[in-house]
Amino acid sequence: MPMTRRGMLRGMARLGGAGAVYETLAAWDFLKPPPAMAASLALPRESGQGKTVAILGAGVSGLCTAYELDRAGYTCIILEPTRRAGGRSLTLRRGDRFQEMGHDAQECTFDDGQYLNAGPGRIPHHHVHVIDYCRRFNVALEPYIFASRANLIRSGTPEAGKTRPVREAYHSLQGHVAELLDKCSRRPELELPIGKDDLEKLQEMLVQFGDLSPADRSSKNTAYSYKNQHARAGYERPPGVADPGKPLSPLKLEEILRSNVWDDWLFRDGEVYWQTSLMQPTGGMDMFFKGFLRQPLSRQLGTLEGLIRYGAKATEIDVQGDRVRINYVDSGTPRTLDADYCVSTIPMSIFRNMKTNLPAPFMEAAKKLPIMAAGKVGWQAPRFWEIDANIYGGISWTSETIDQIWYPSSGYLSATGVLTGAYMRGDAAVEFNKRPVADRLRIARQQGERLHPGYTQHVQHGLAIGWNNMEFQQGGWADEDAGDFGPNVQVLAQPQGRFIVAGDHITFWSGWQEGALLAAWHAVAAIDKQVRPAGGG
Repeated sequence: MPMTRRGMLRGMARLGGAGAVYETLAAWDFLKPPPAMAASLALPRESGQGKTVAILGAGVSGLCTAYELDRAGYTCIILEPTRRAGGRSLTLRRGDRFQEMGHDAQECTFDDGQYLNAGPGRIPHHHVHVIDYCRRFNVALEPYIFASRANLIRSGTPEAGKTRPVREAYHSLQGHVAELLDKCSRRPELELPIGKDDLEKLQEMLVQFGDLSPADRSSKNTAYSYKNQHARAGYERPPGVADPGKPLSPLKLEEILRSNVWDDWLFRDGEVYWQTSLMQPTGGMDMFFKGFLRQPLSRQLGTLEGLIRYGAKATEIDVQGDRVRINYVDSGTPRTLDADYCVSTIPMSIFRNMKTNLPAPFMEAAKKLPIMAAGKVGWQAPRFWEIDANIYGGISWTSETIDQIWYPSSGYLSATGVLTGAYMRGDAAVEFNKRPVADRLRIARQQGERLHPGYTQHVQHGLAIGWNNMEFQQGGWADEDAGDFGPNVQVLAQPQGRFIVAGDHITFWSGWQEGALLAAWHAVAAIDKQVRPAGGG
């Protein structure tokens, strides 16, 4: 049966991941960049005059909701149970304190100027709402290096004793895949559906893609093979004076496949929400939500932060025909707030247990929404990764519990920096976060040592945060990959009269600040539609 273009792409995806497919699409001129999208909500400025909105939670979604509604003339009150804004966007600096449920309080003792993004840490290029608000609020952005071929990978399979640079595994696999595809492309029956010119173009691309060399230079139609002749995978002996150096011998294909490094680590920068260089706010992720806090109010003196009642924990929601009543506790004192509308960004792991008069199917969807646990470890250390391993930014990957080590993408060549020494999700995070903080730090040290010899002697001032242990979060994010996410989120995204849910957990960008903003816009549009039935969104 002749091979089609689609069949060829599927085969390349199985063998070579997104990188191989990308190169083939580019060679065939099928790859076109998506158009940029500019963020714009633009409600009439006085459309909400005389209307009040209670917003539960001062995270990114709640702040964005308040900002957009205030500009449209609504009076907003934000109830925030903690003493800080930002929600899961938590940047820890010297003197900051936090406490997980059931664990001792922790205090950040980093040097001045050092910080850990304990929550979100990066902004993809297509998160246009986040980027547009950064532009509007003058939040400076800088590159966040997601993937560097100098980063390390370590597998727990039979090749467990080996820690290798990403480039060695990546280019070895790429070369082997290209060699296999080159051999396949020379079968005569492939020429008809793809076409001789396209086939030759594909073969030329494979030579470049995989750094292939002809097995027999005297034959025009000879198959090509991978030899790492141009040292893409690295050097056994680096070039020097009058010495071209010696390229590494290619890893064997069966060794790479047994190690499973191709299954999770090598091709992540080919996914739409990853790329080699992402972005981050200069000075810490909290600079983004602080941009909202300092925005002036549209109809009165003060800034958006002045709308927040800190230490105000919502305990009951009563949706009535003409208003929403919220019972809350303010520094131990029970209080009641009546508003025309209510937008809740309370994490679903907490909201599902609240007292409400919302319909039973709605609350059942809240109970069934799958929640992902997450945890991080942070260290301050002298920049041994730059000196010893020539690593400048990016992430090293391991199949052990800590999963990842993030290297800072700023402050290069300075004396110290902050590592994210572990970042795990799901069941692994649940088990890890059960442990005392001291145990988590010990494990992170030990497993970091297997990637970087001497690691345990370098890292200090450790912090461990388990988001499922945090009282007002009790989870990382909603698990959009779970089968029951979609049906339940469809229910939760529907306004319940004057009550609307916001927060990234009702979007398919769950866990991302872009999702938080999209949900805020959804809530604002839902309120506007009720206030202005003829002209609302």
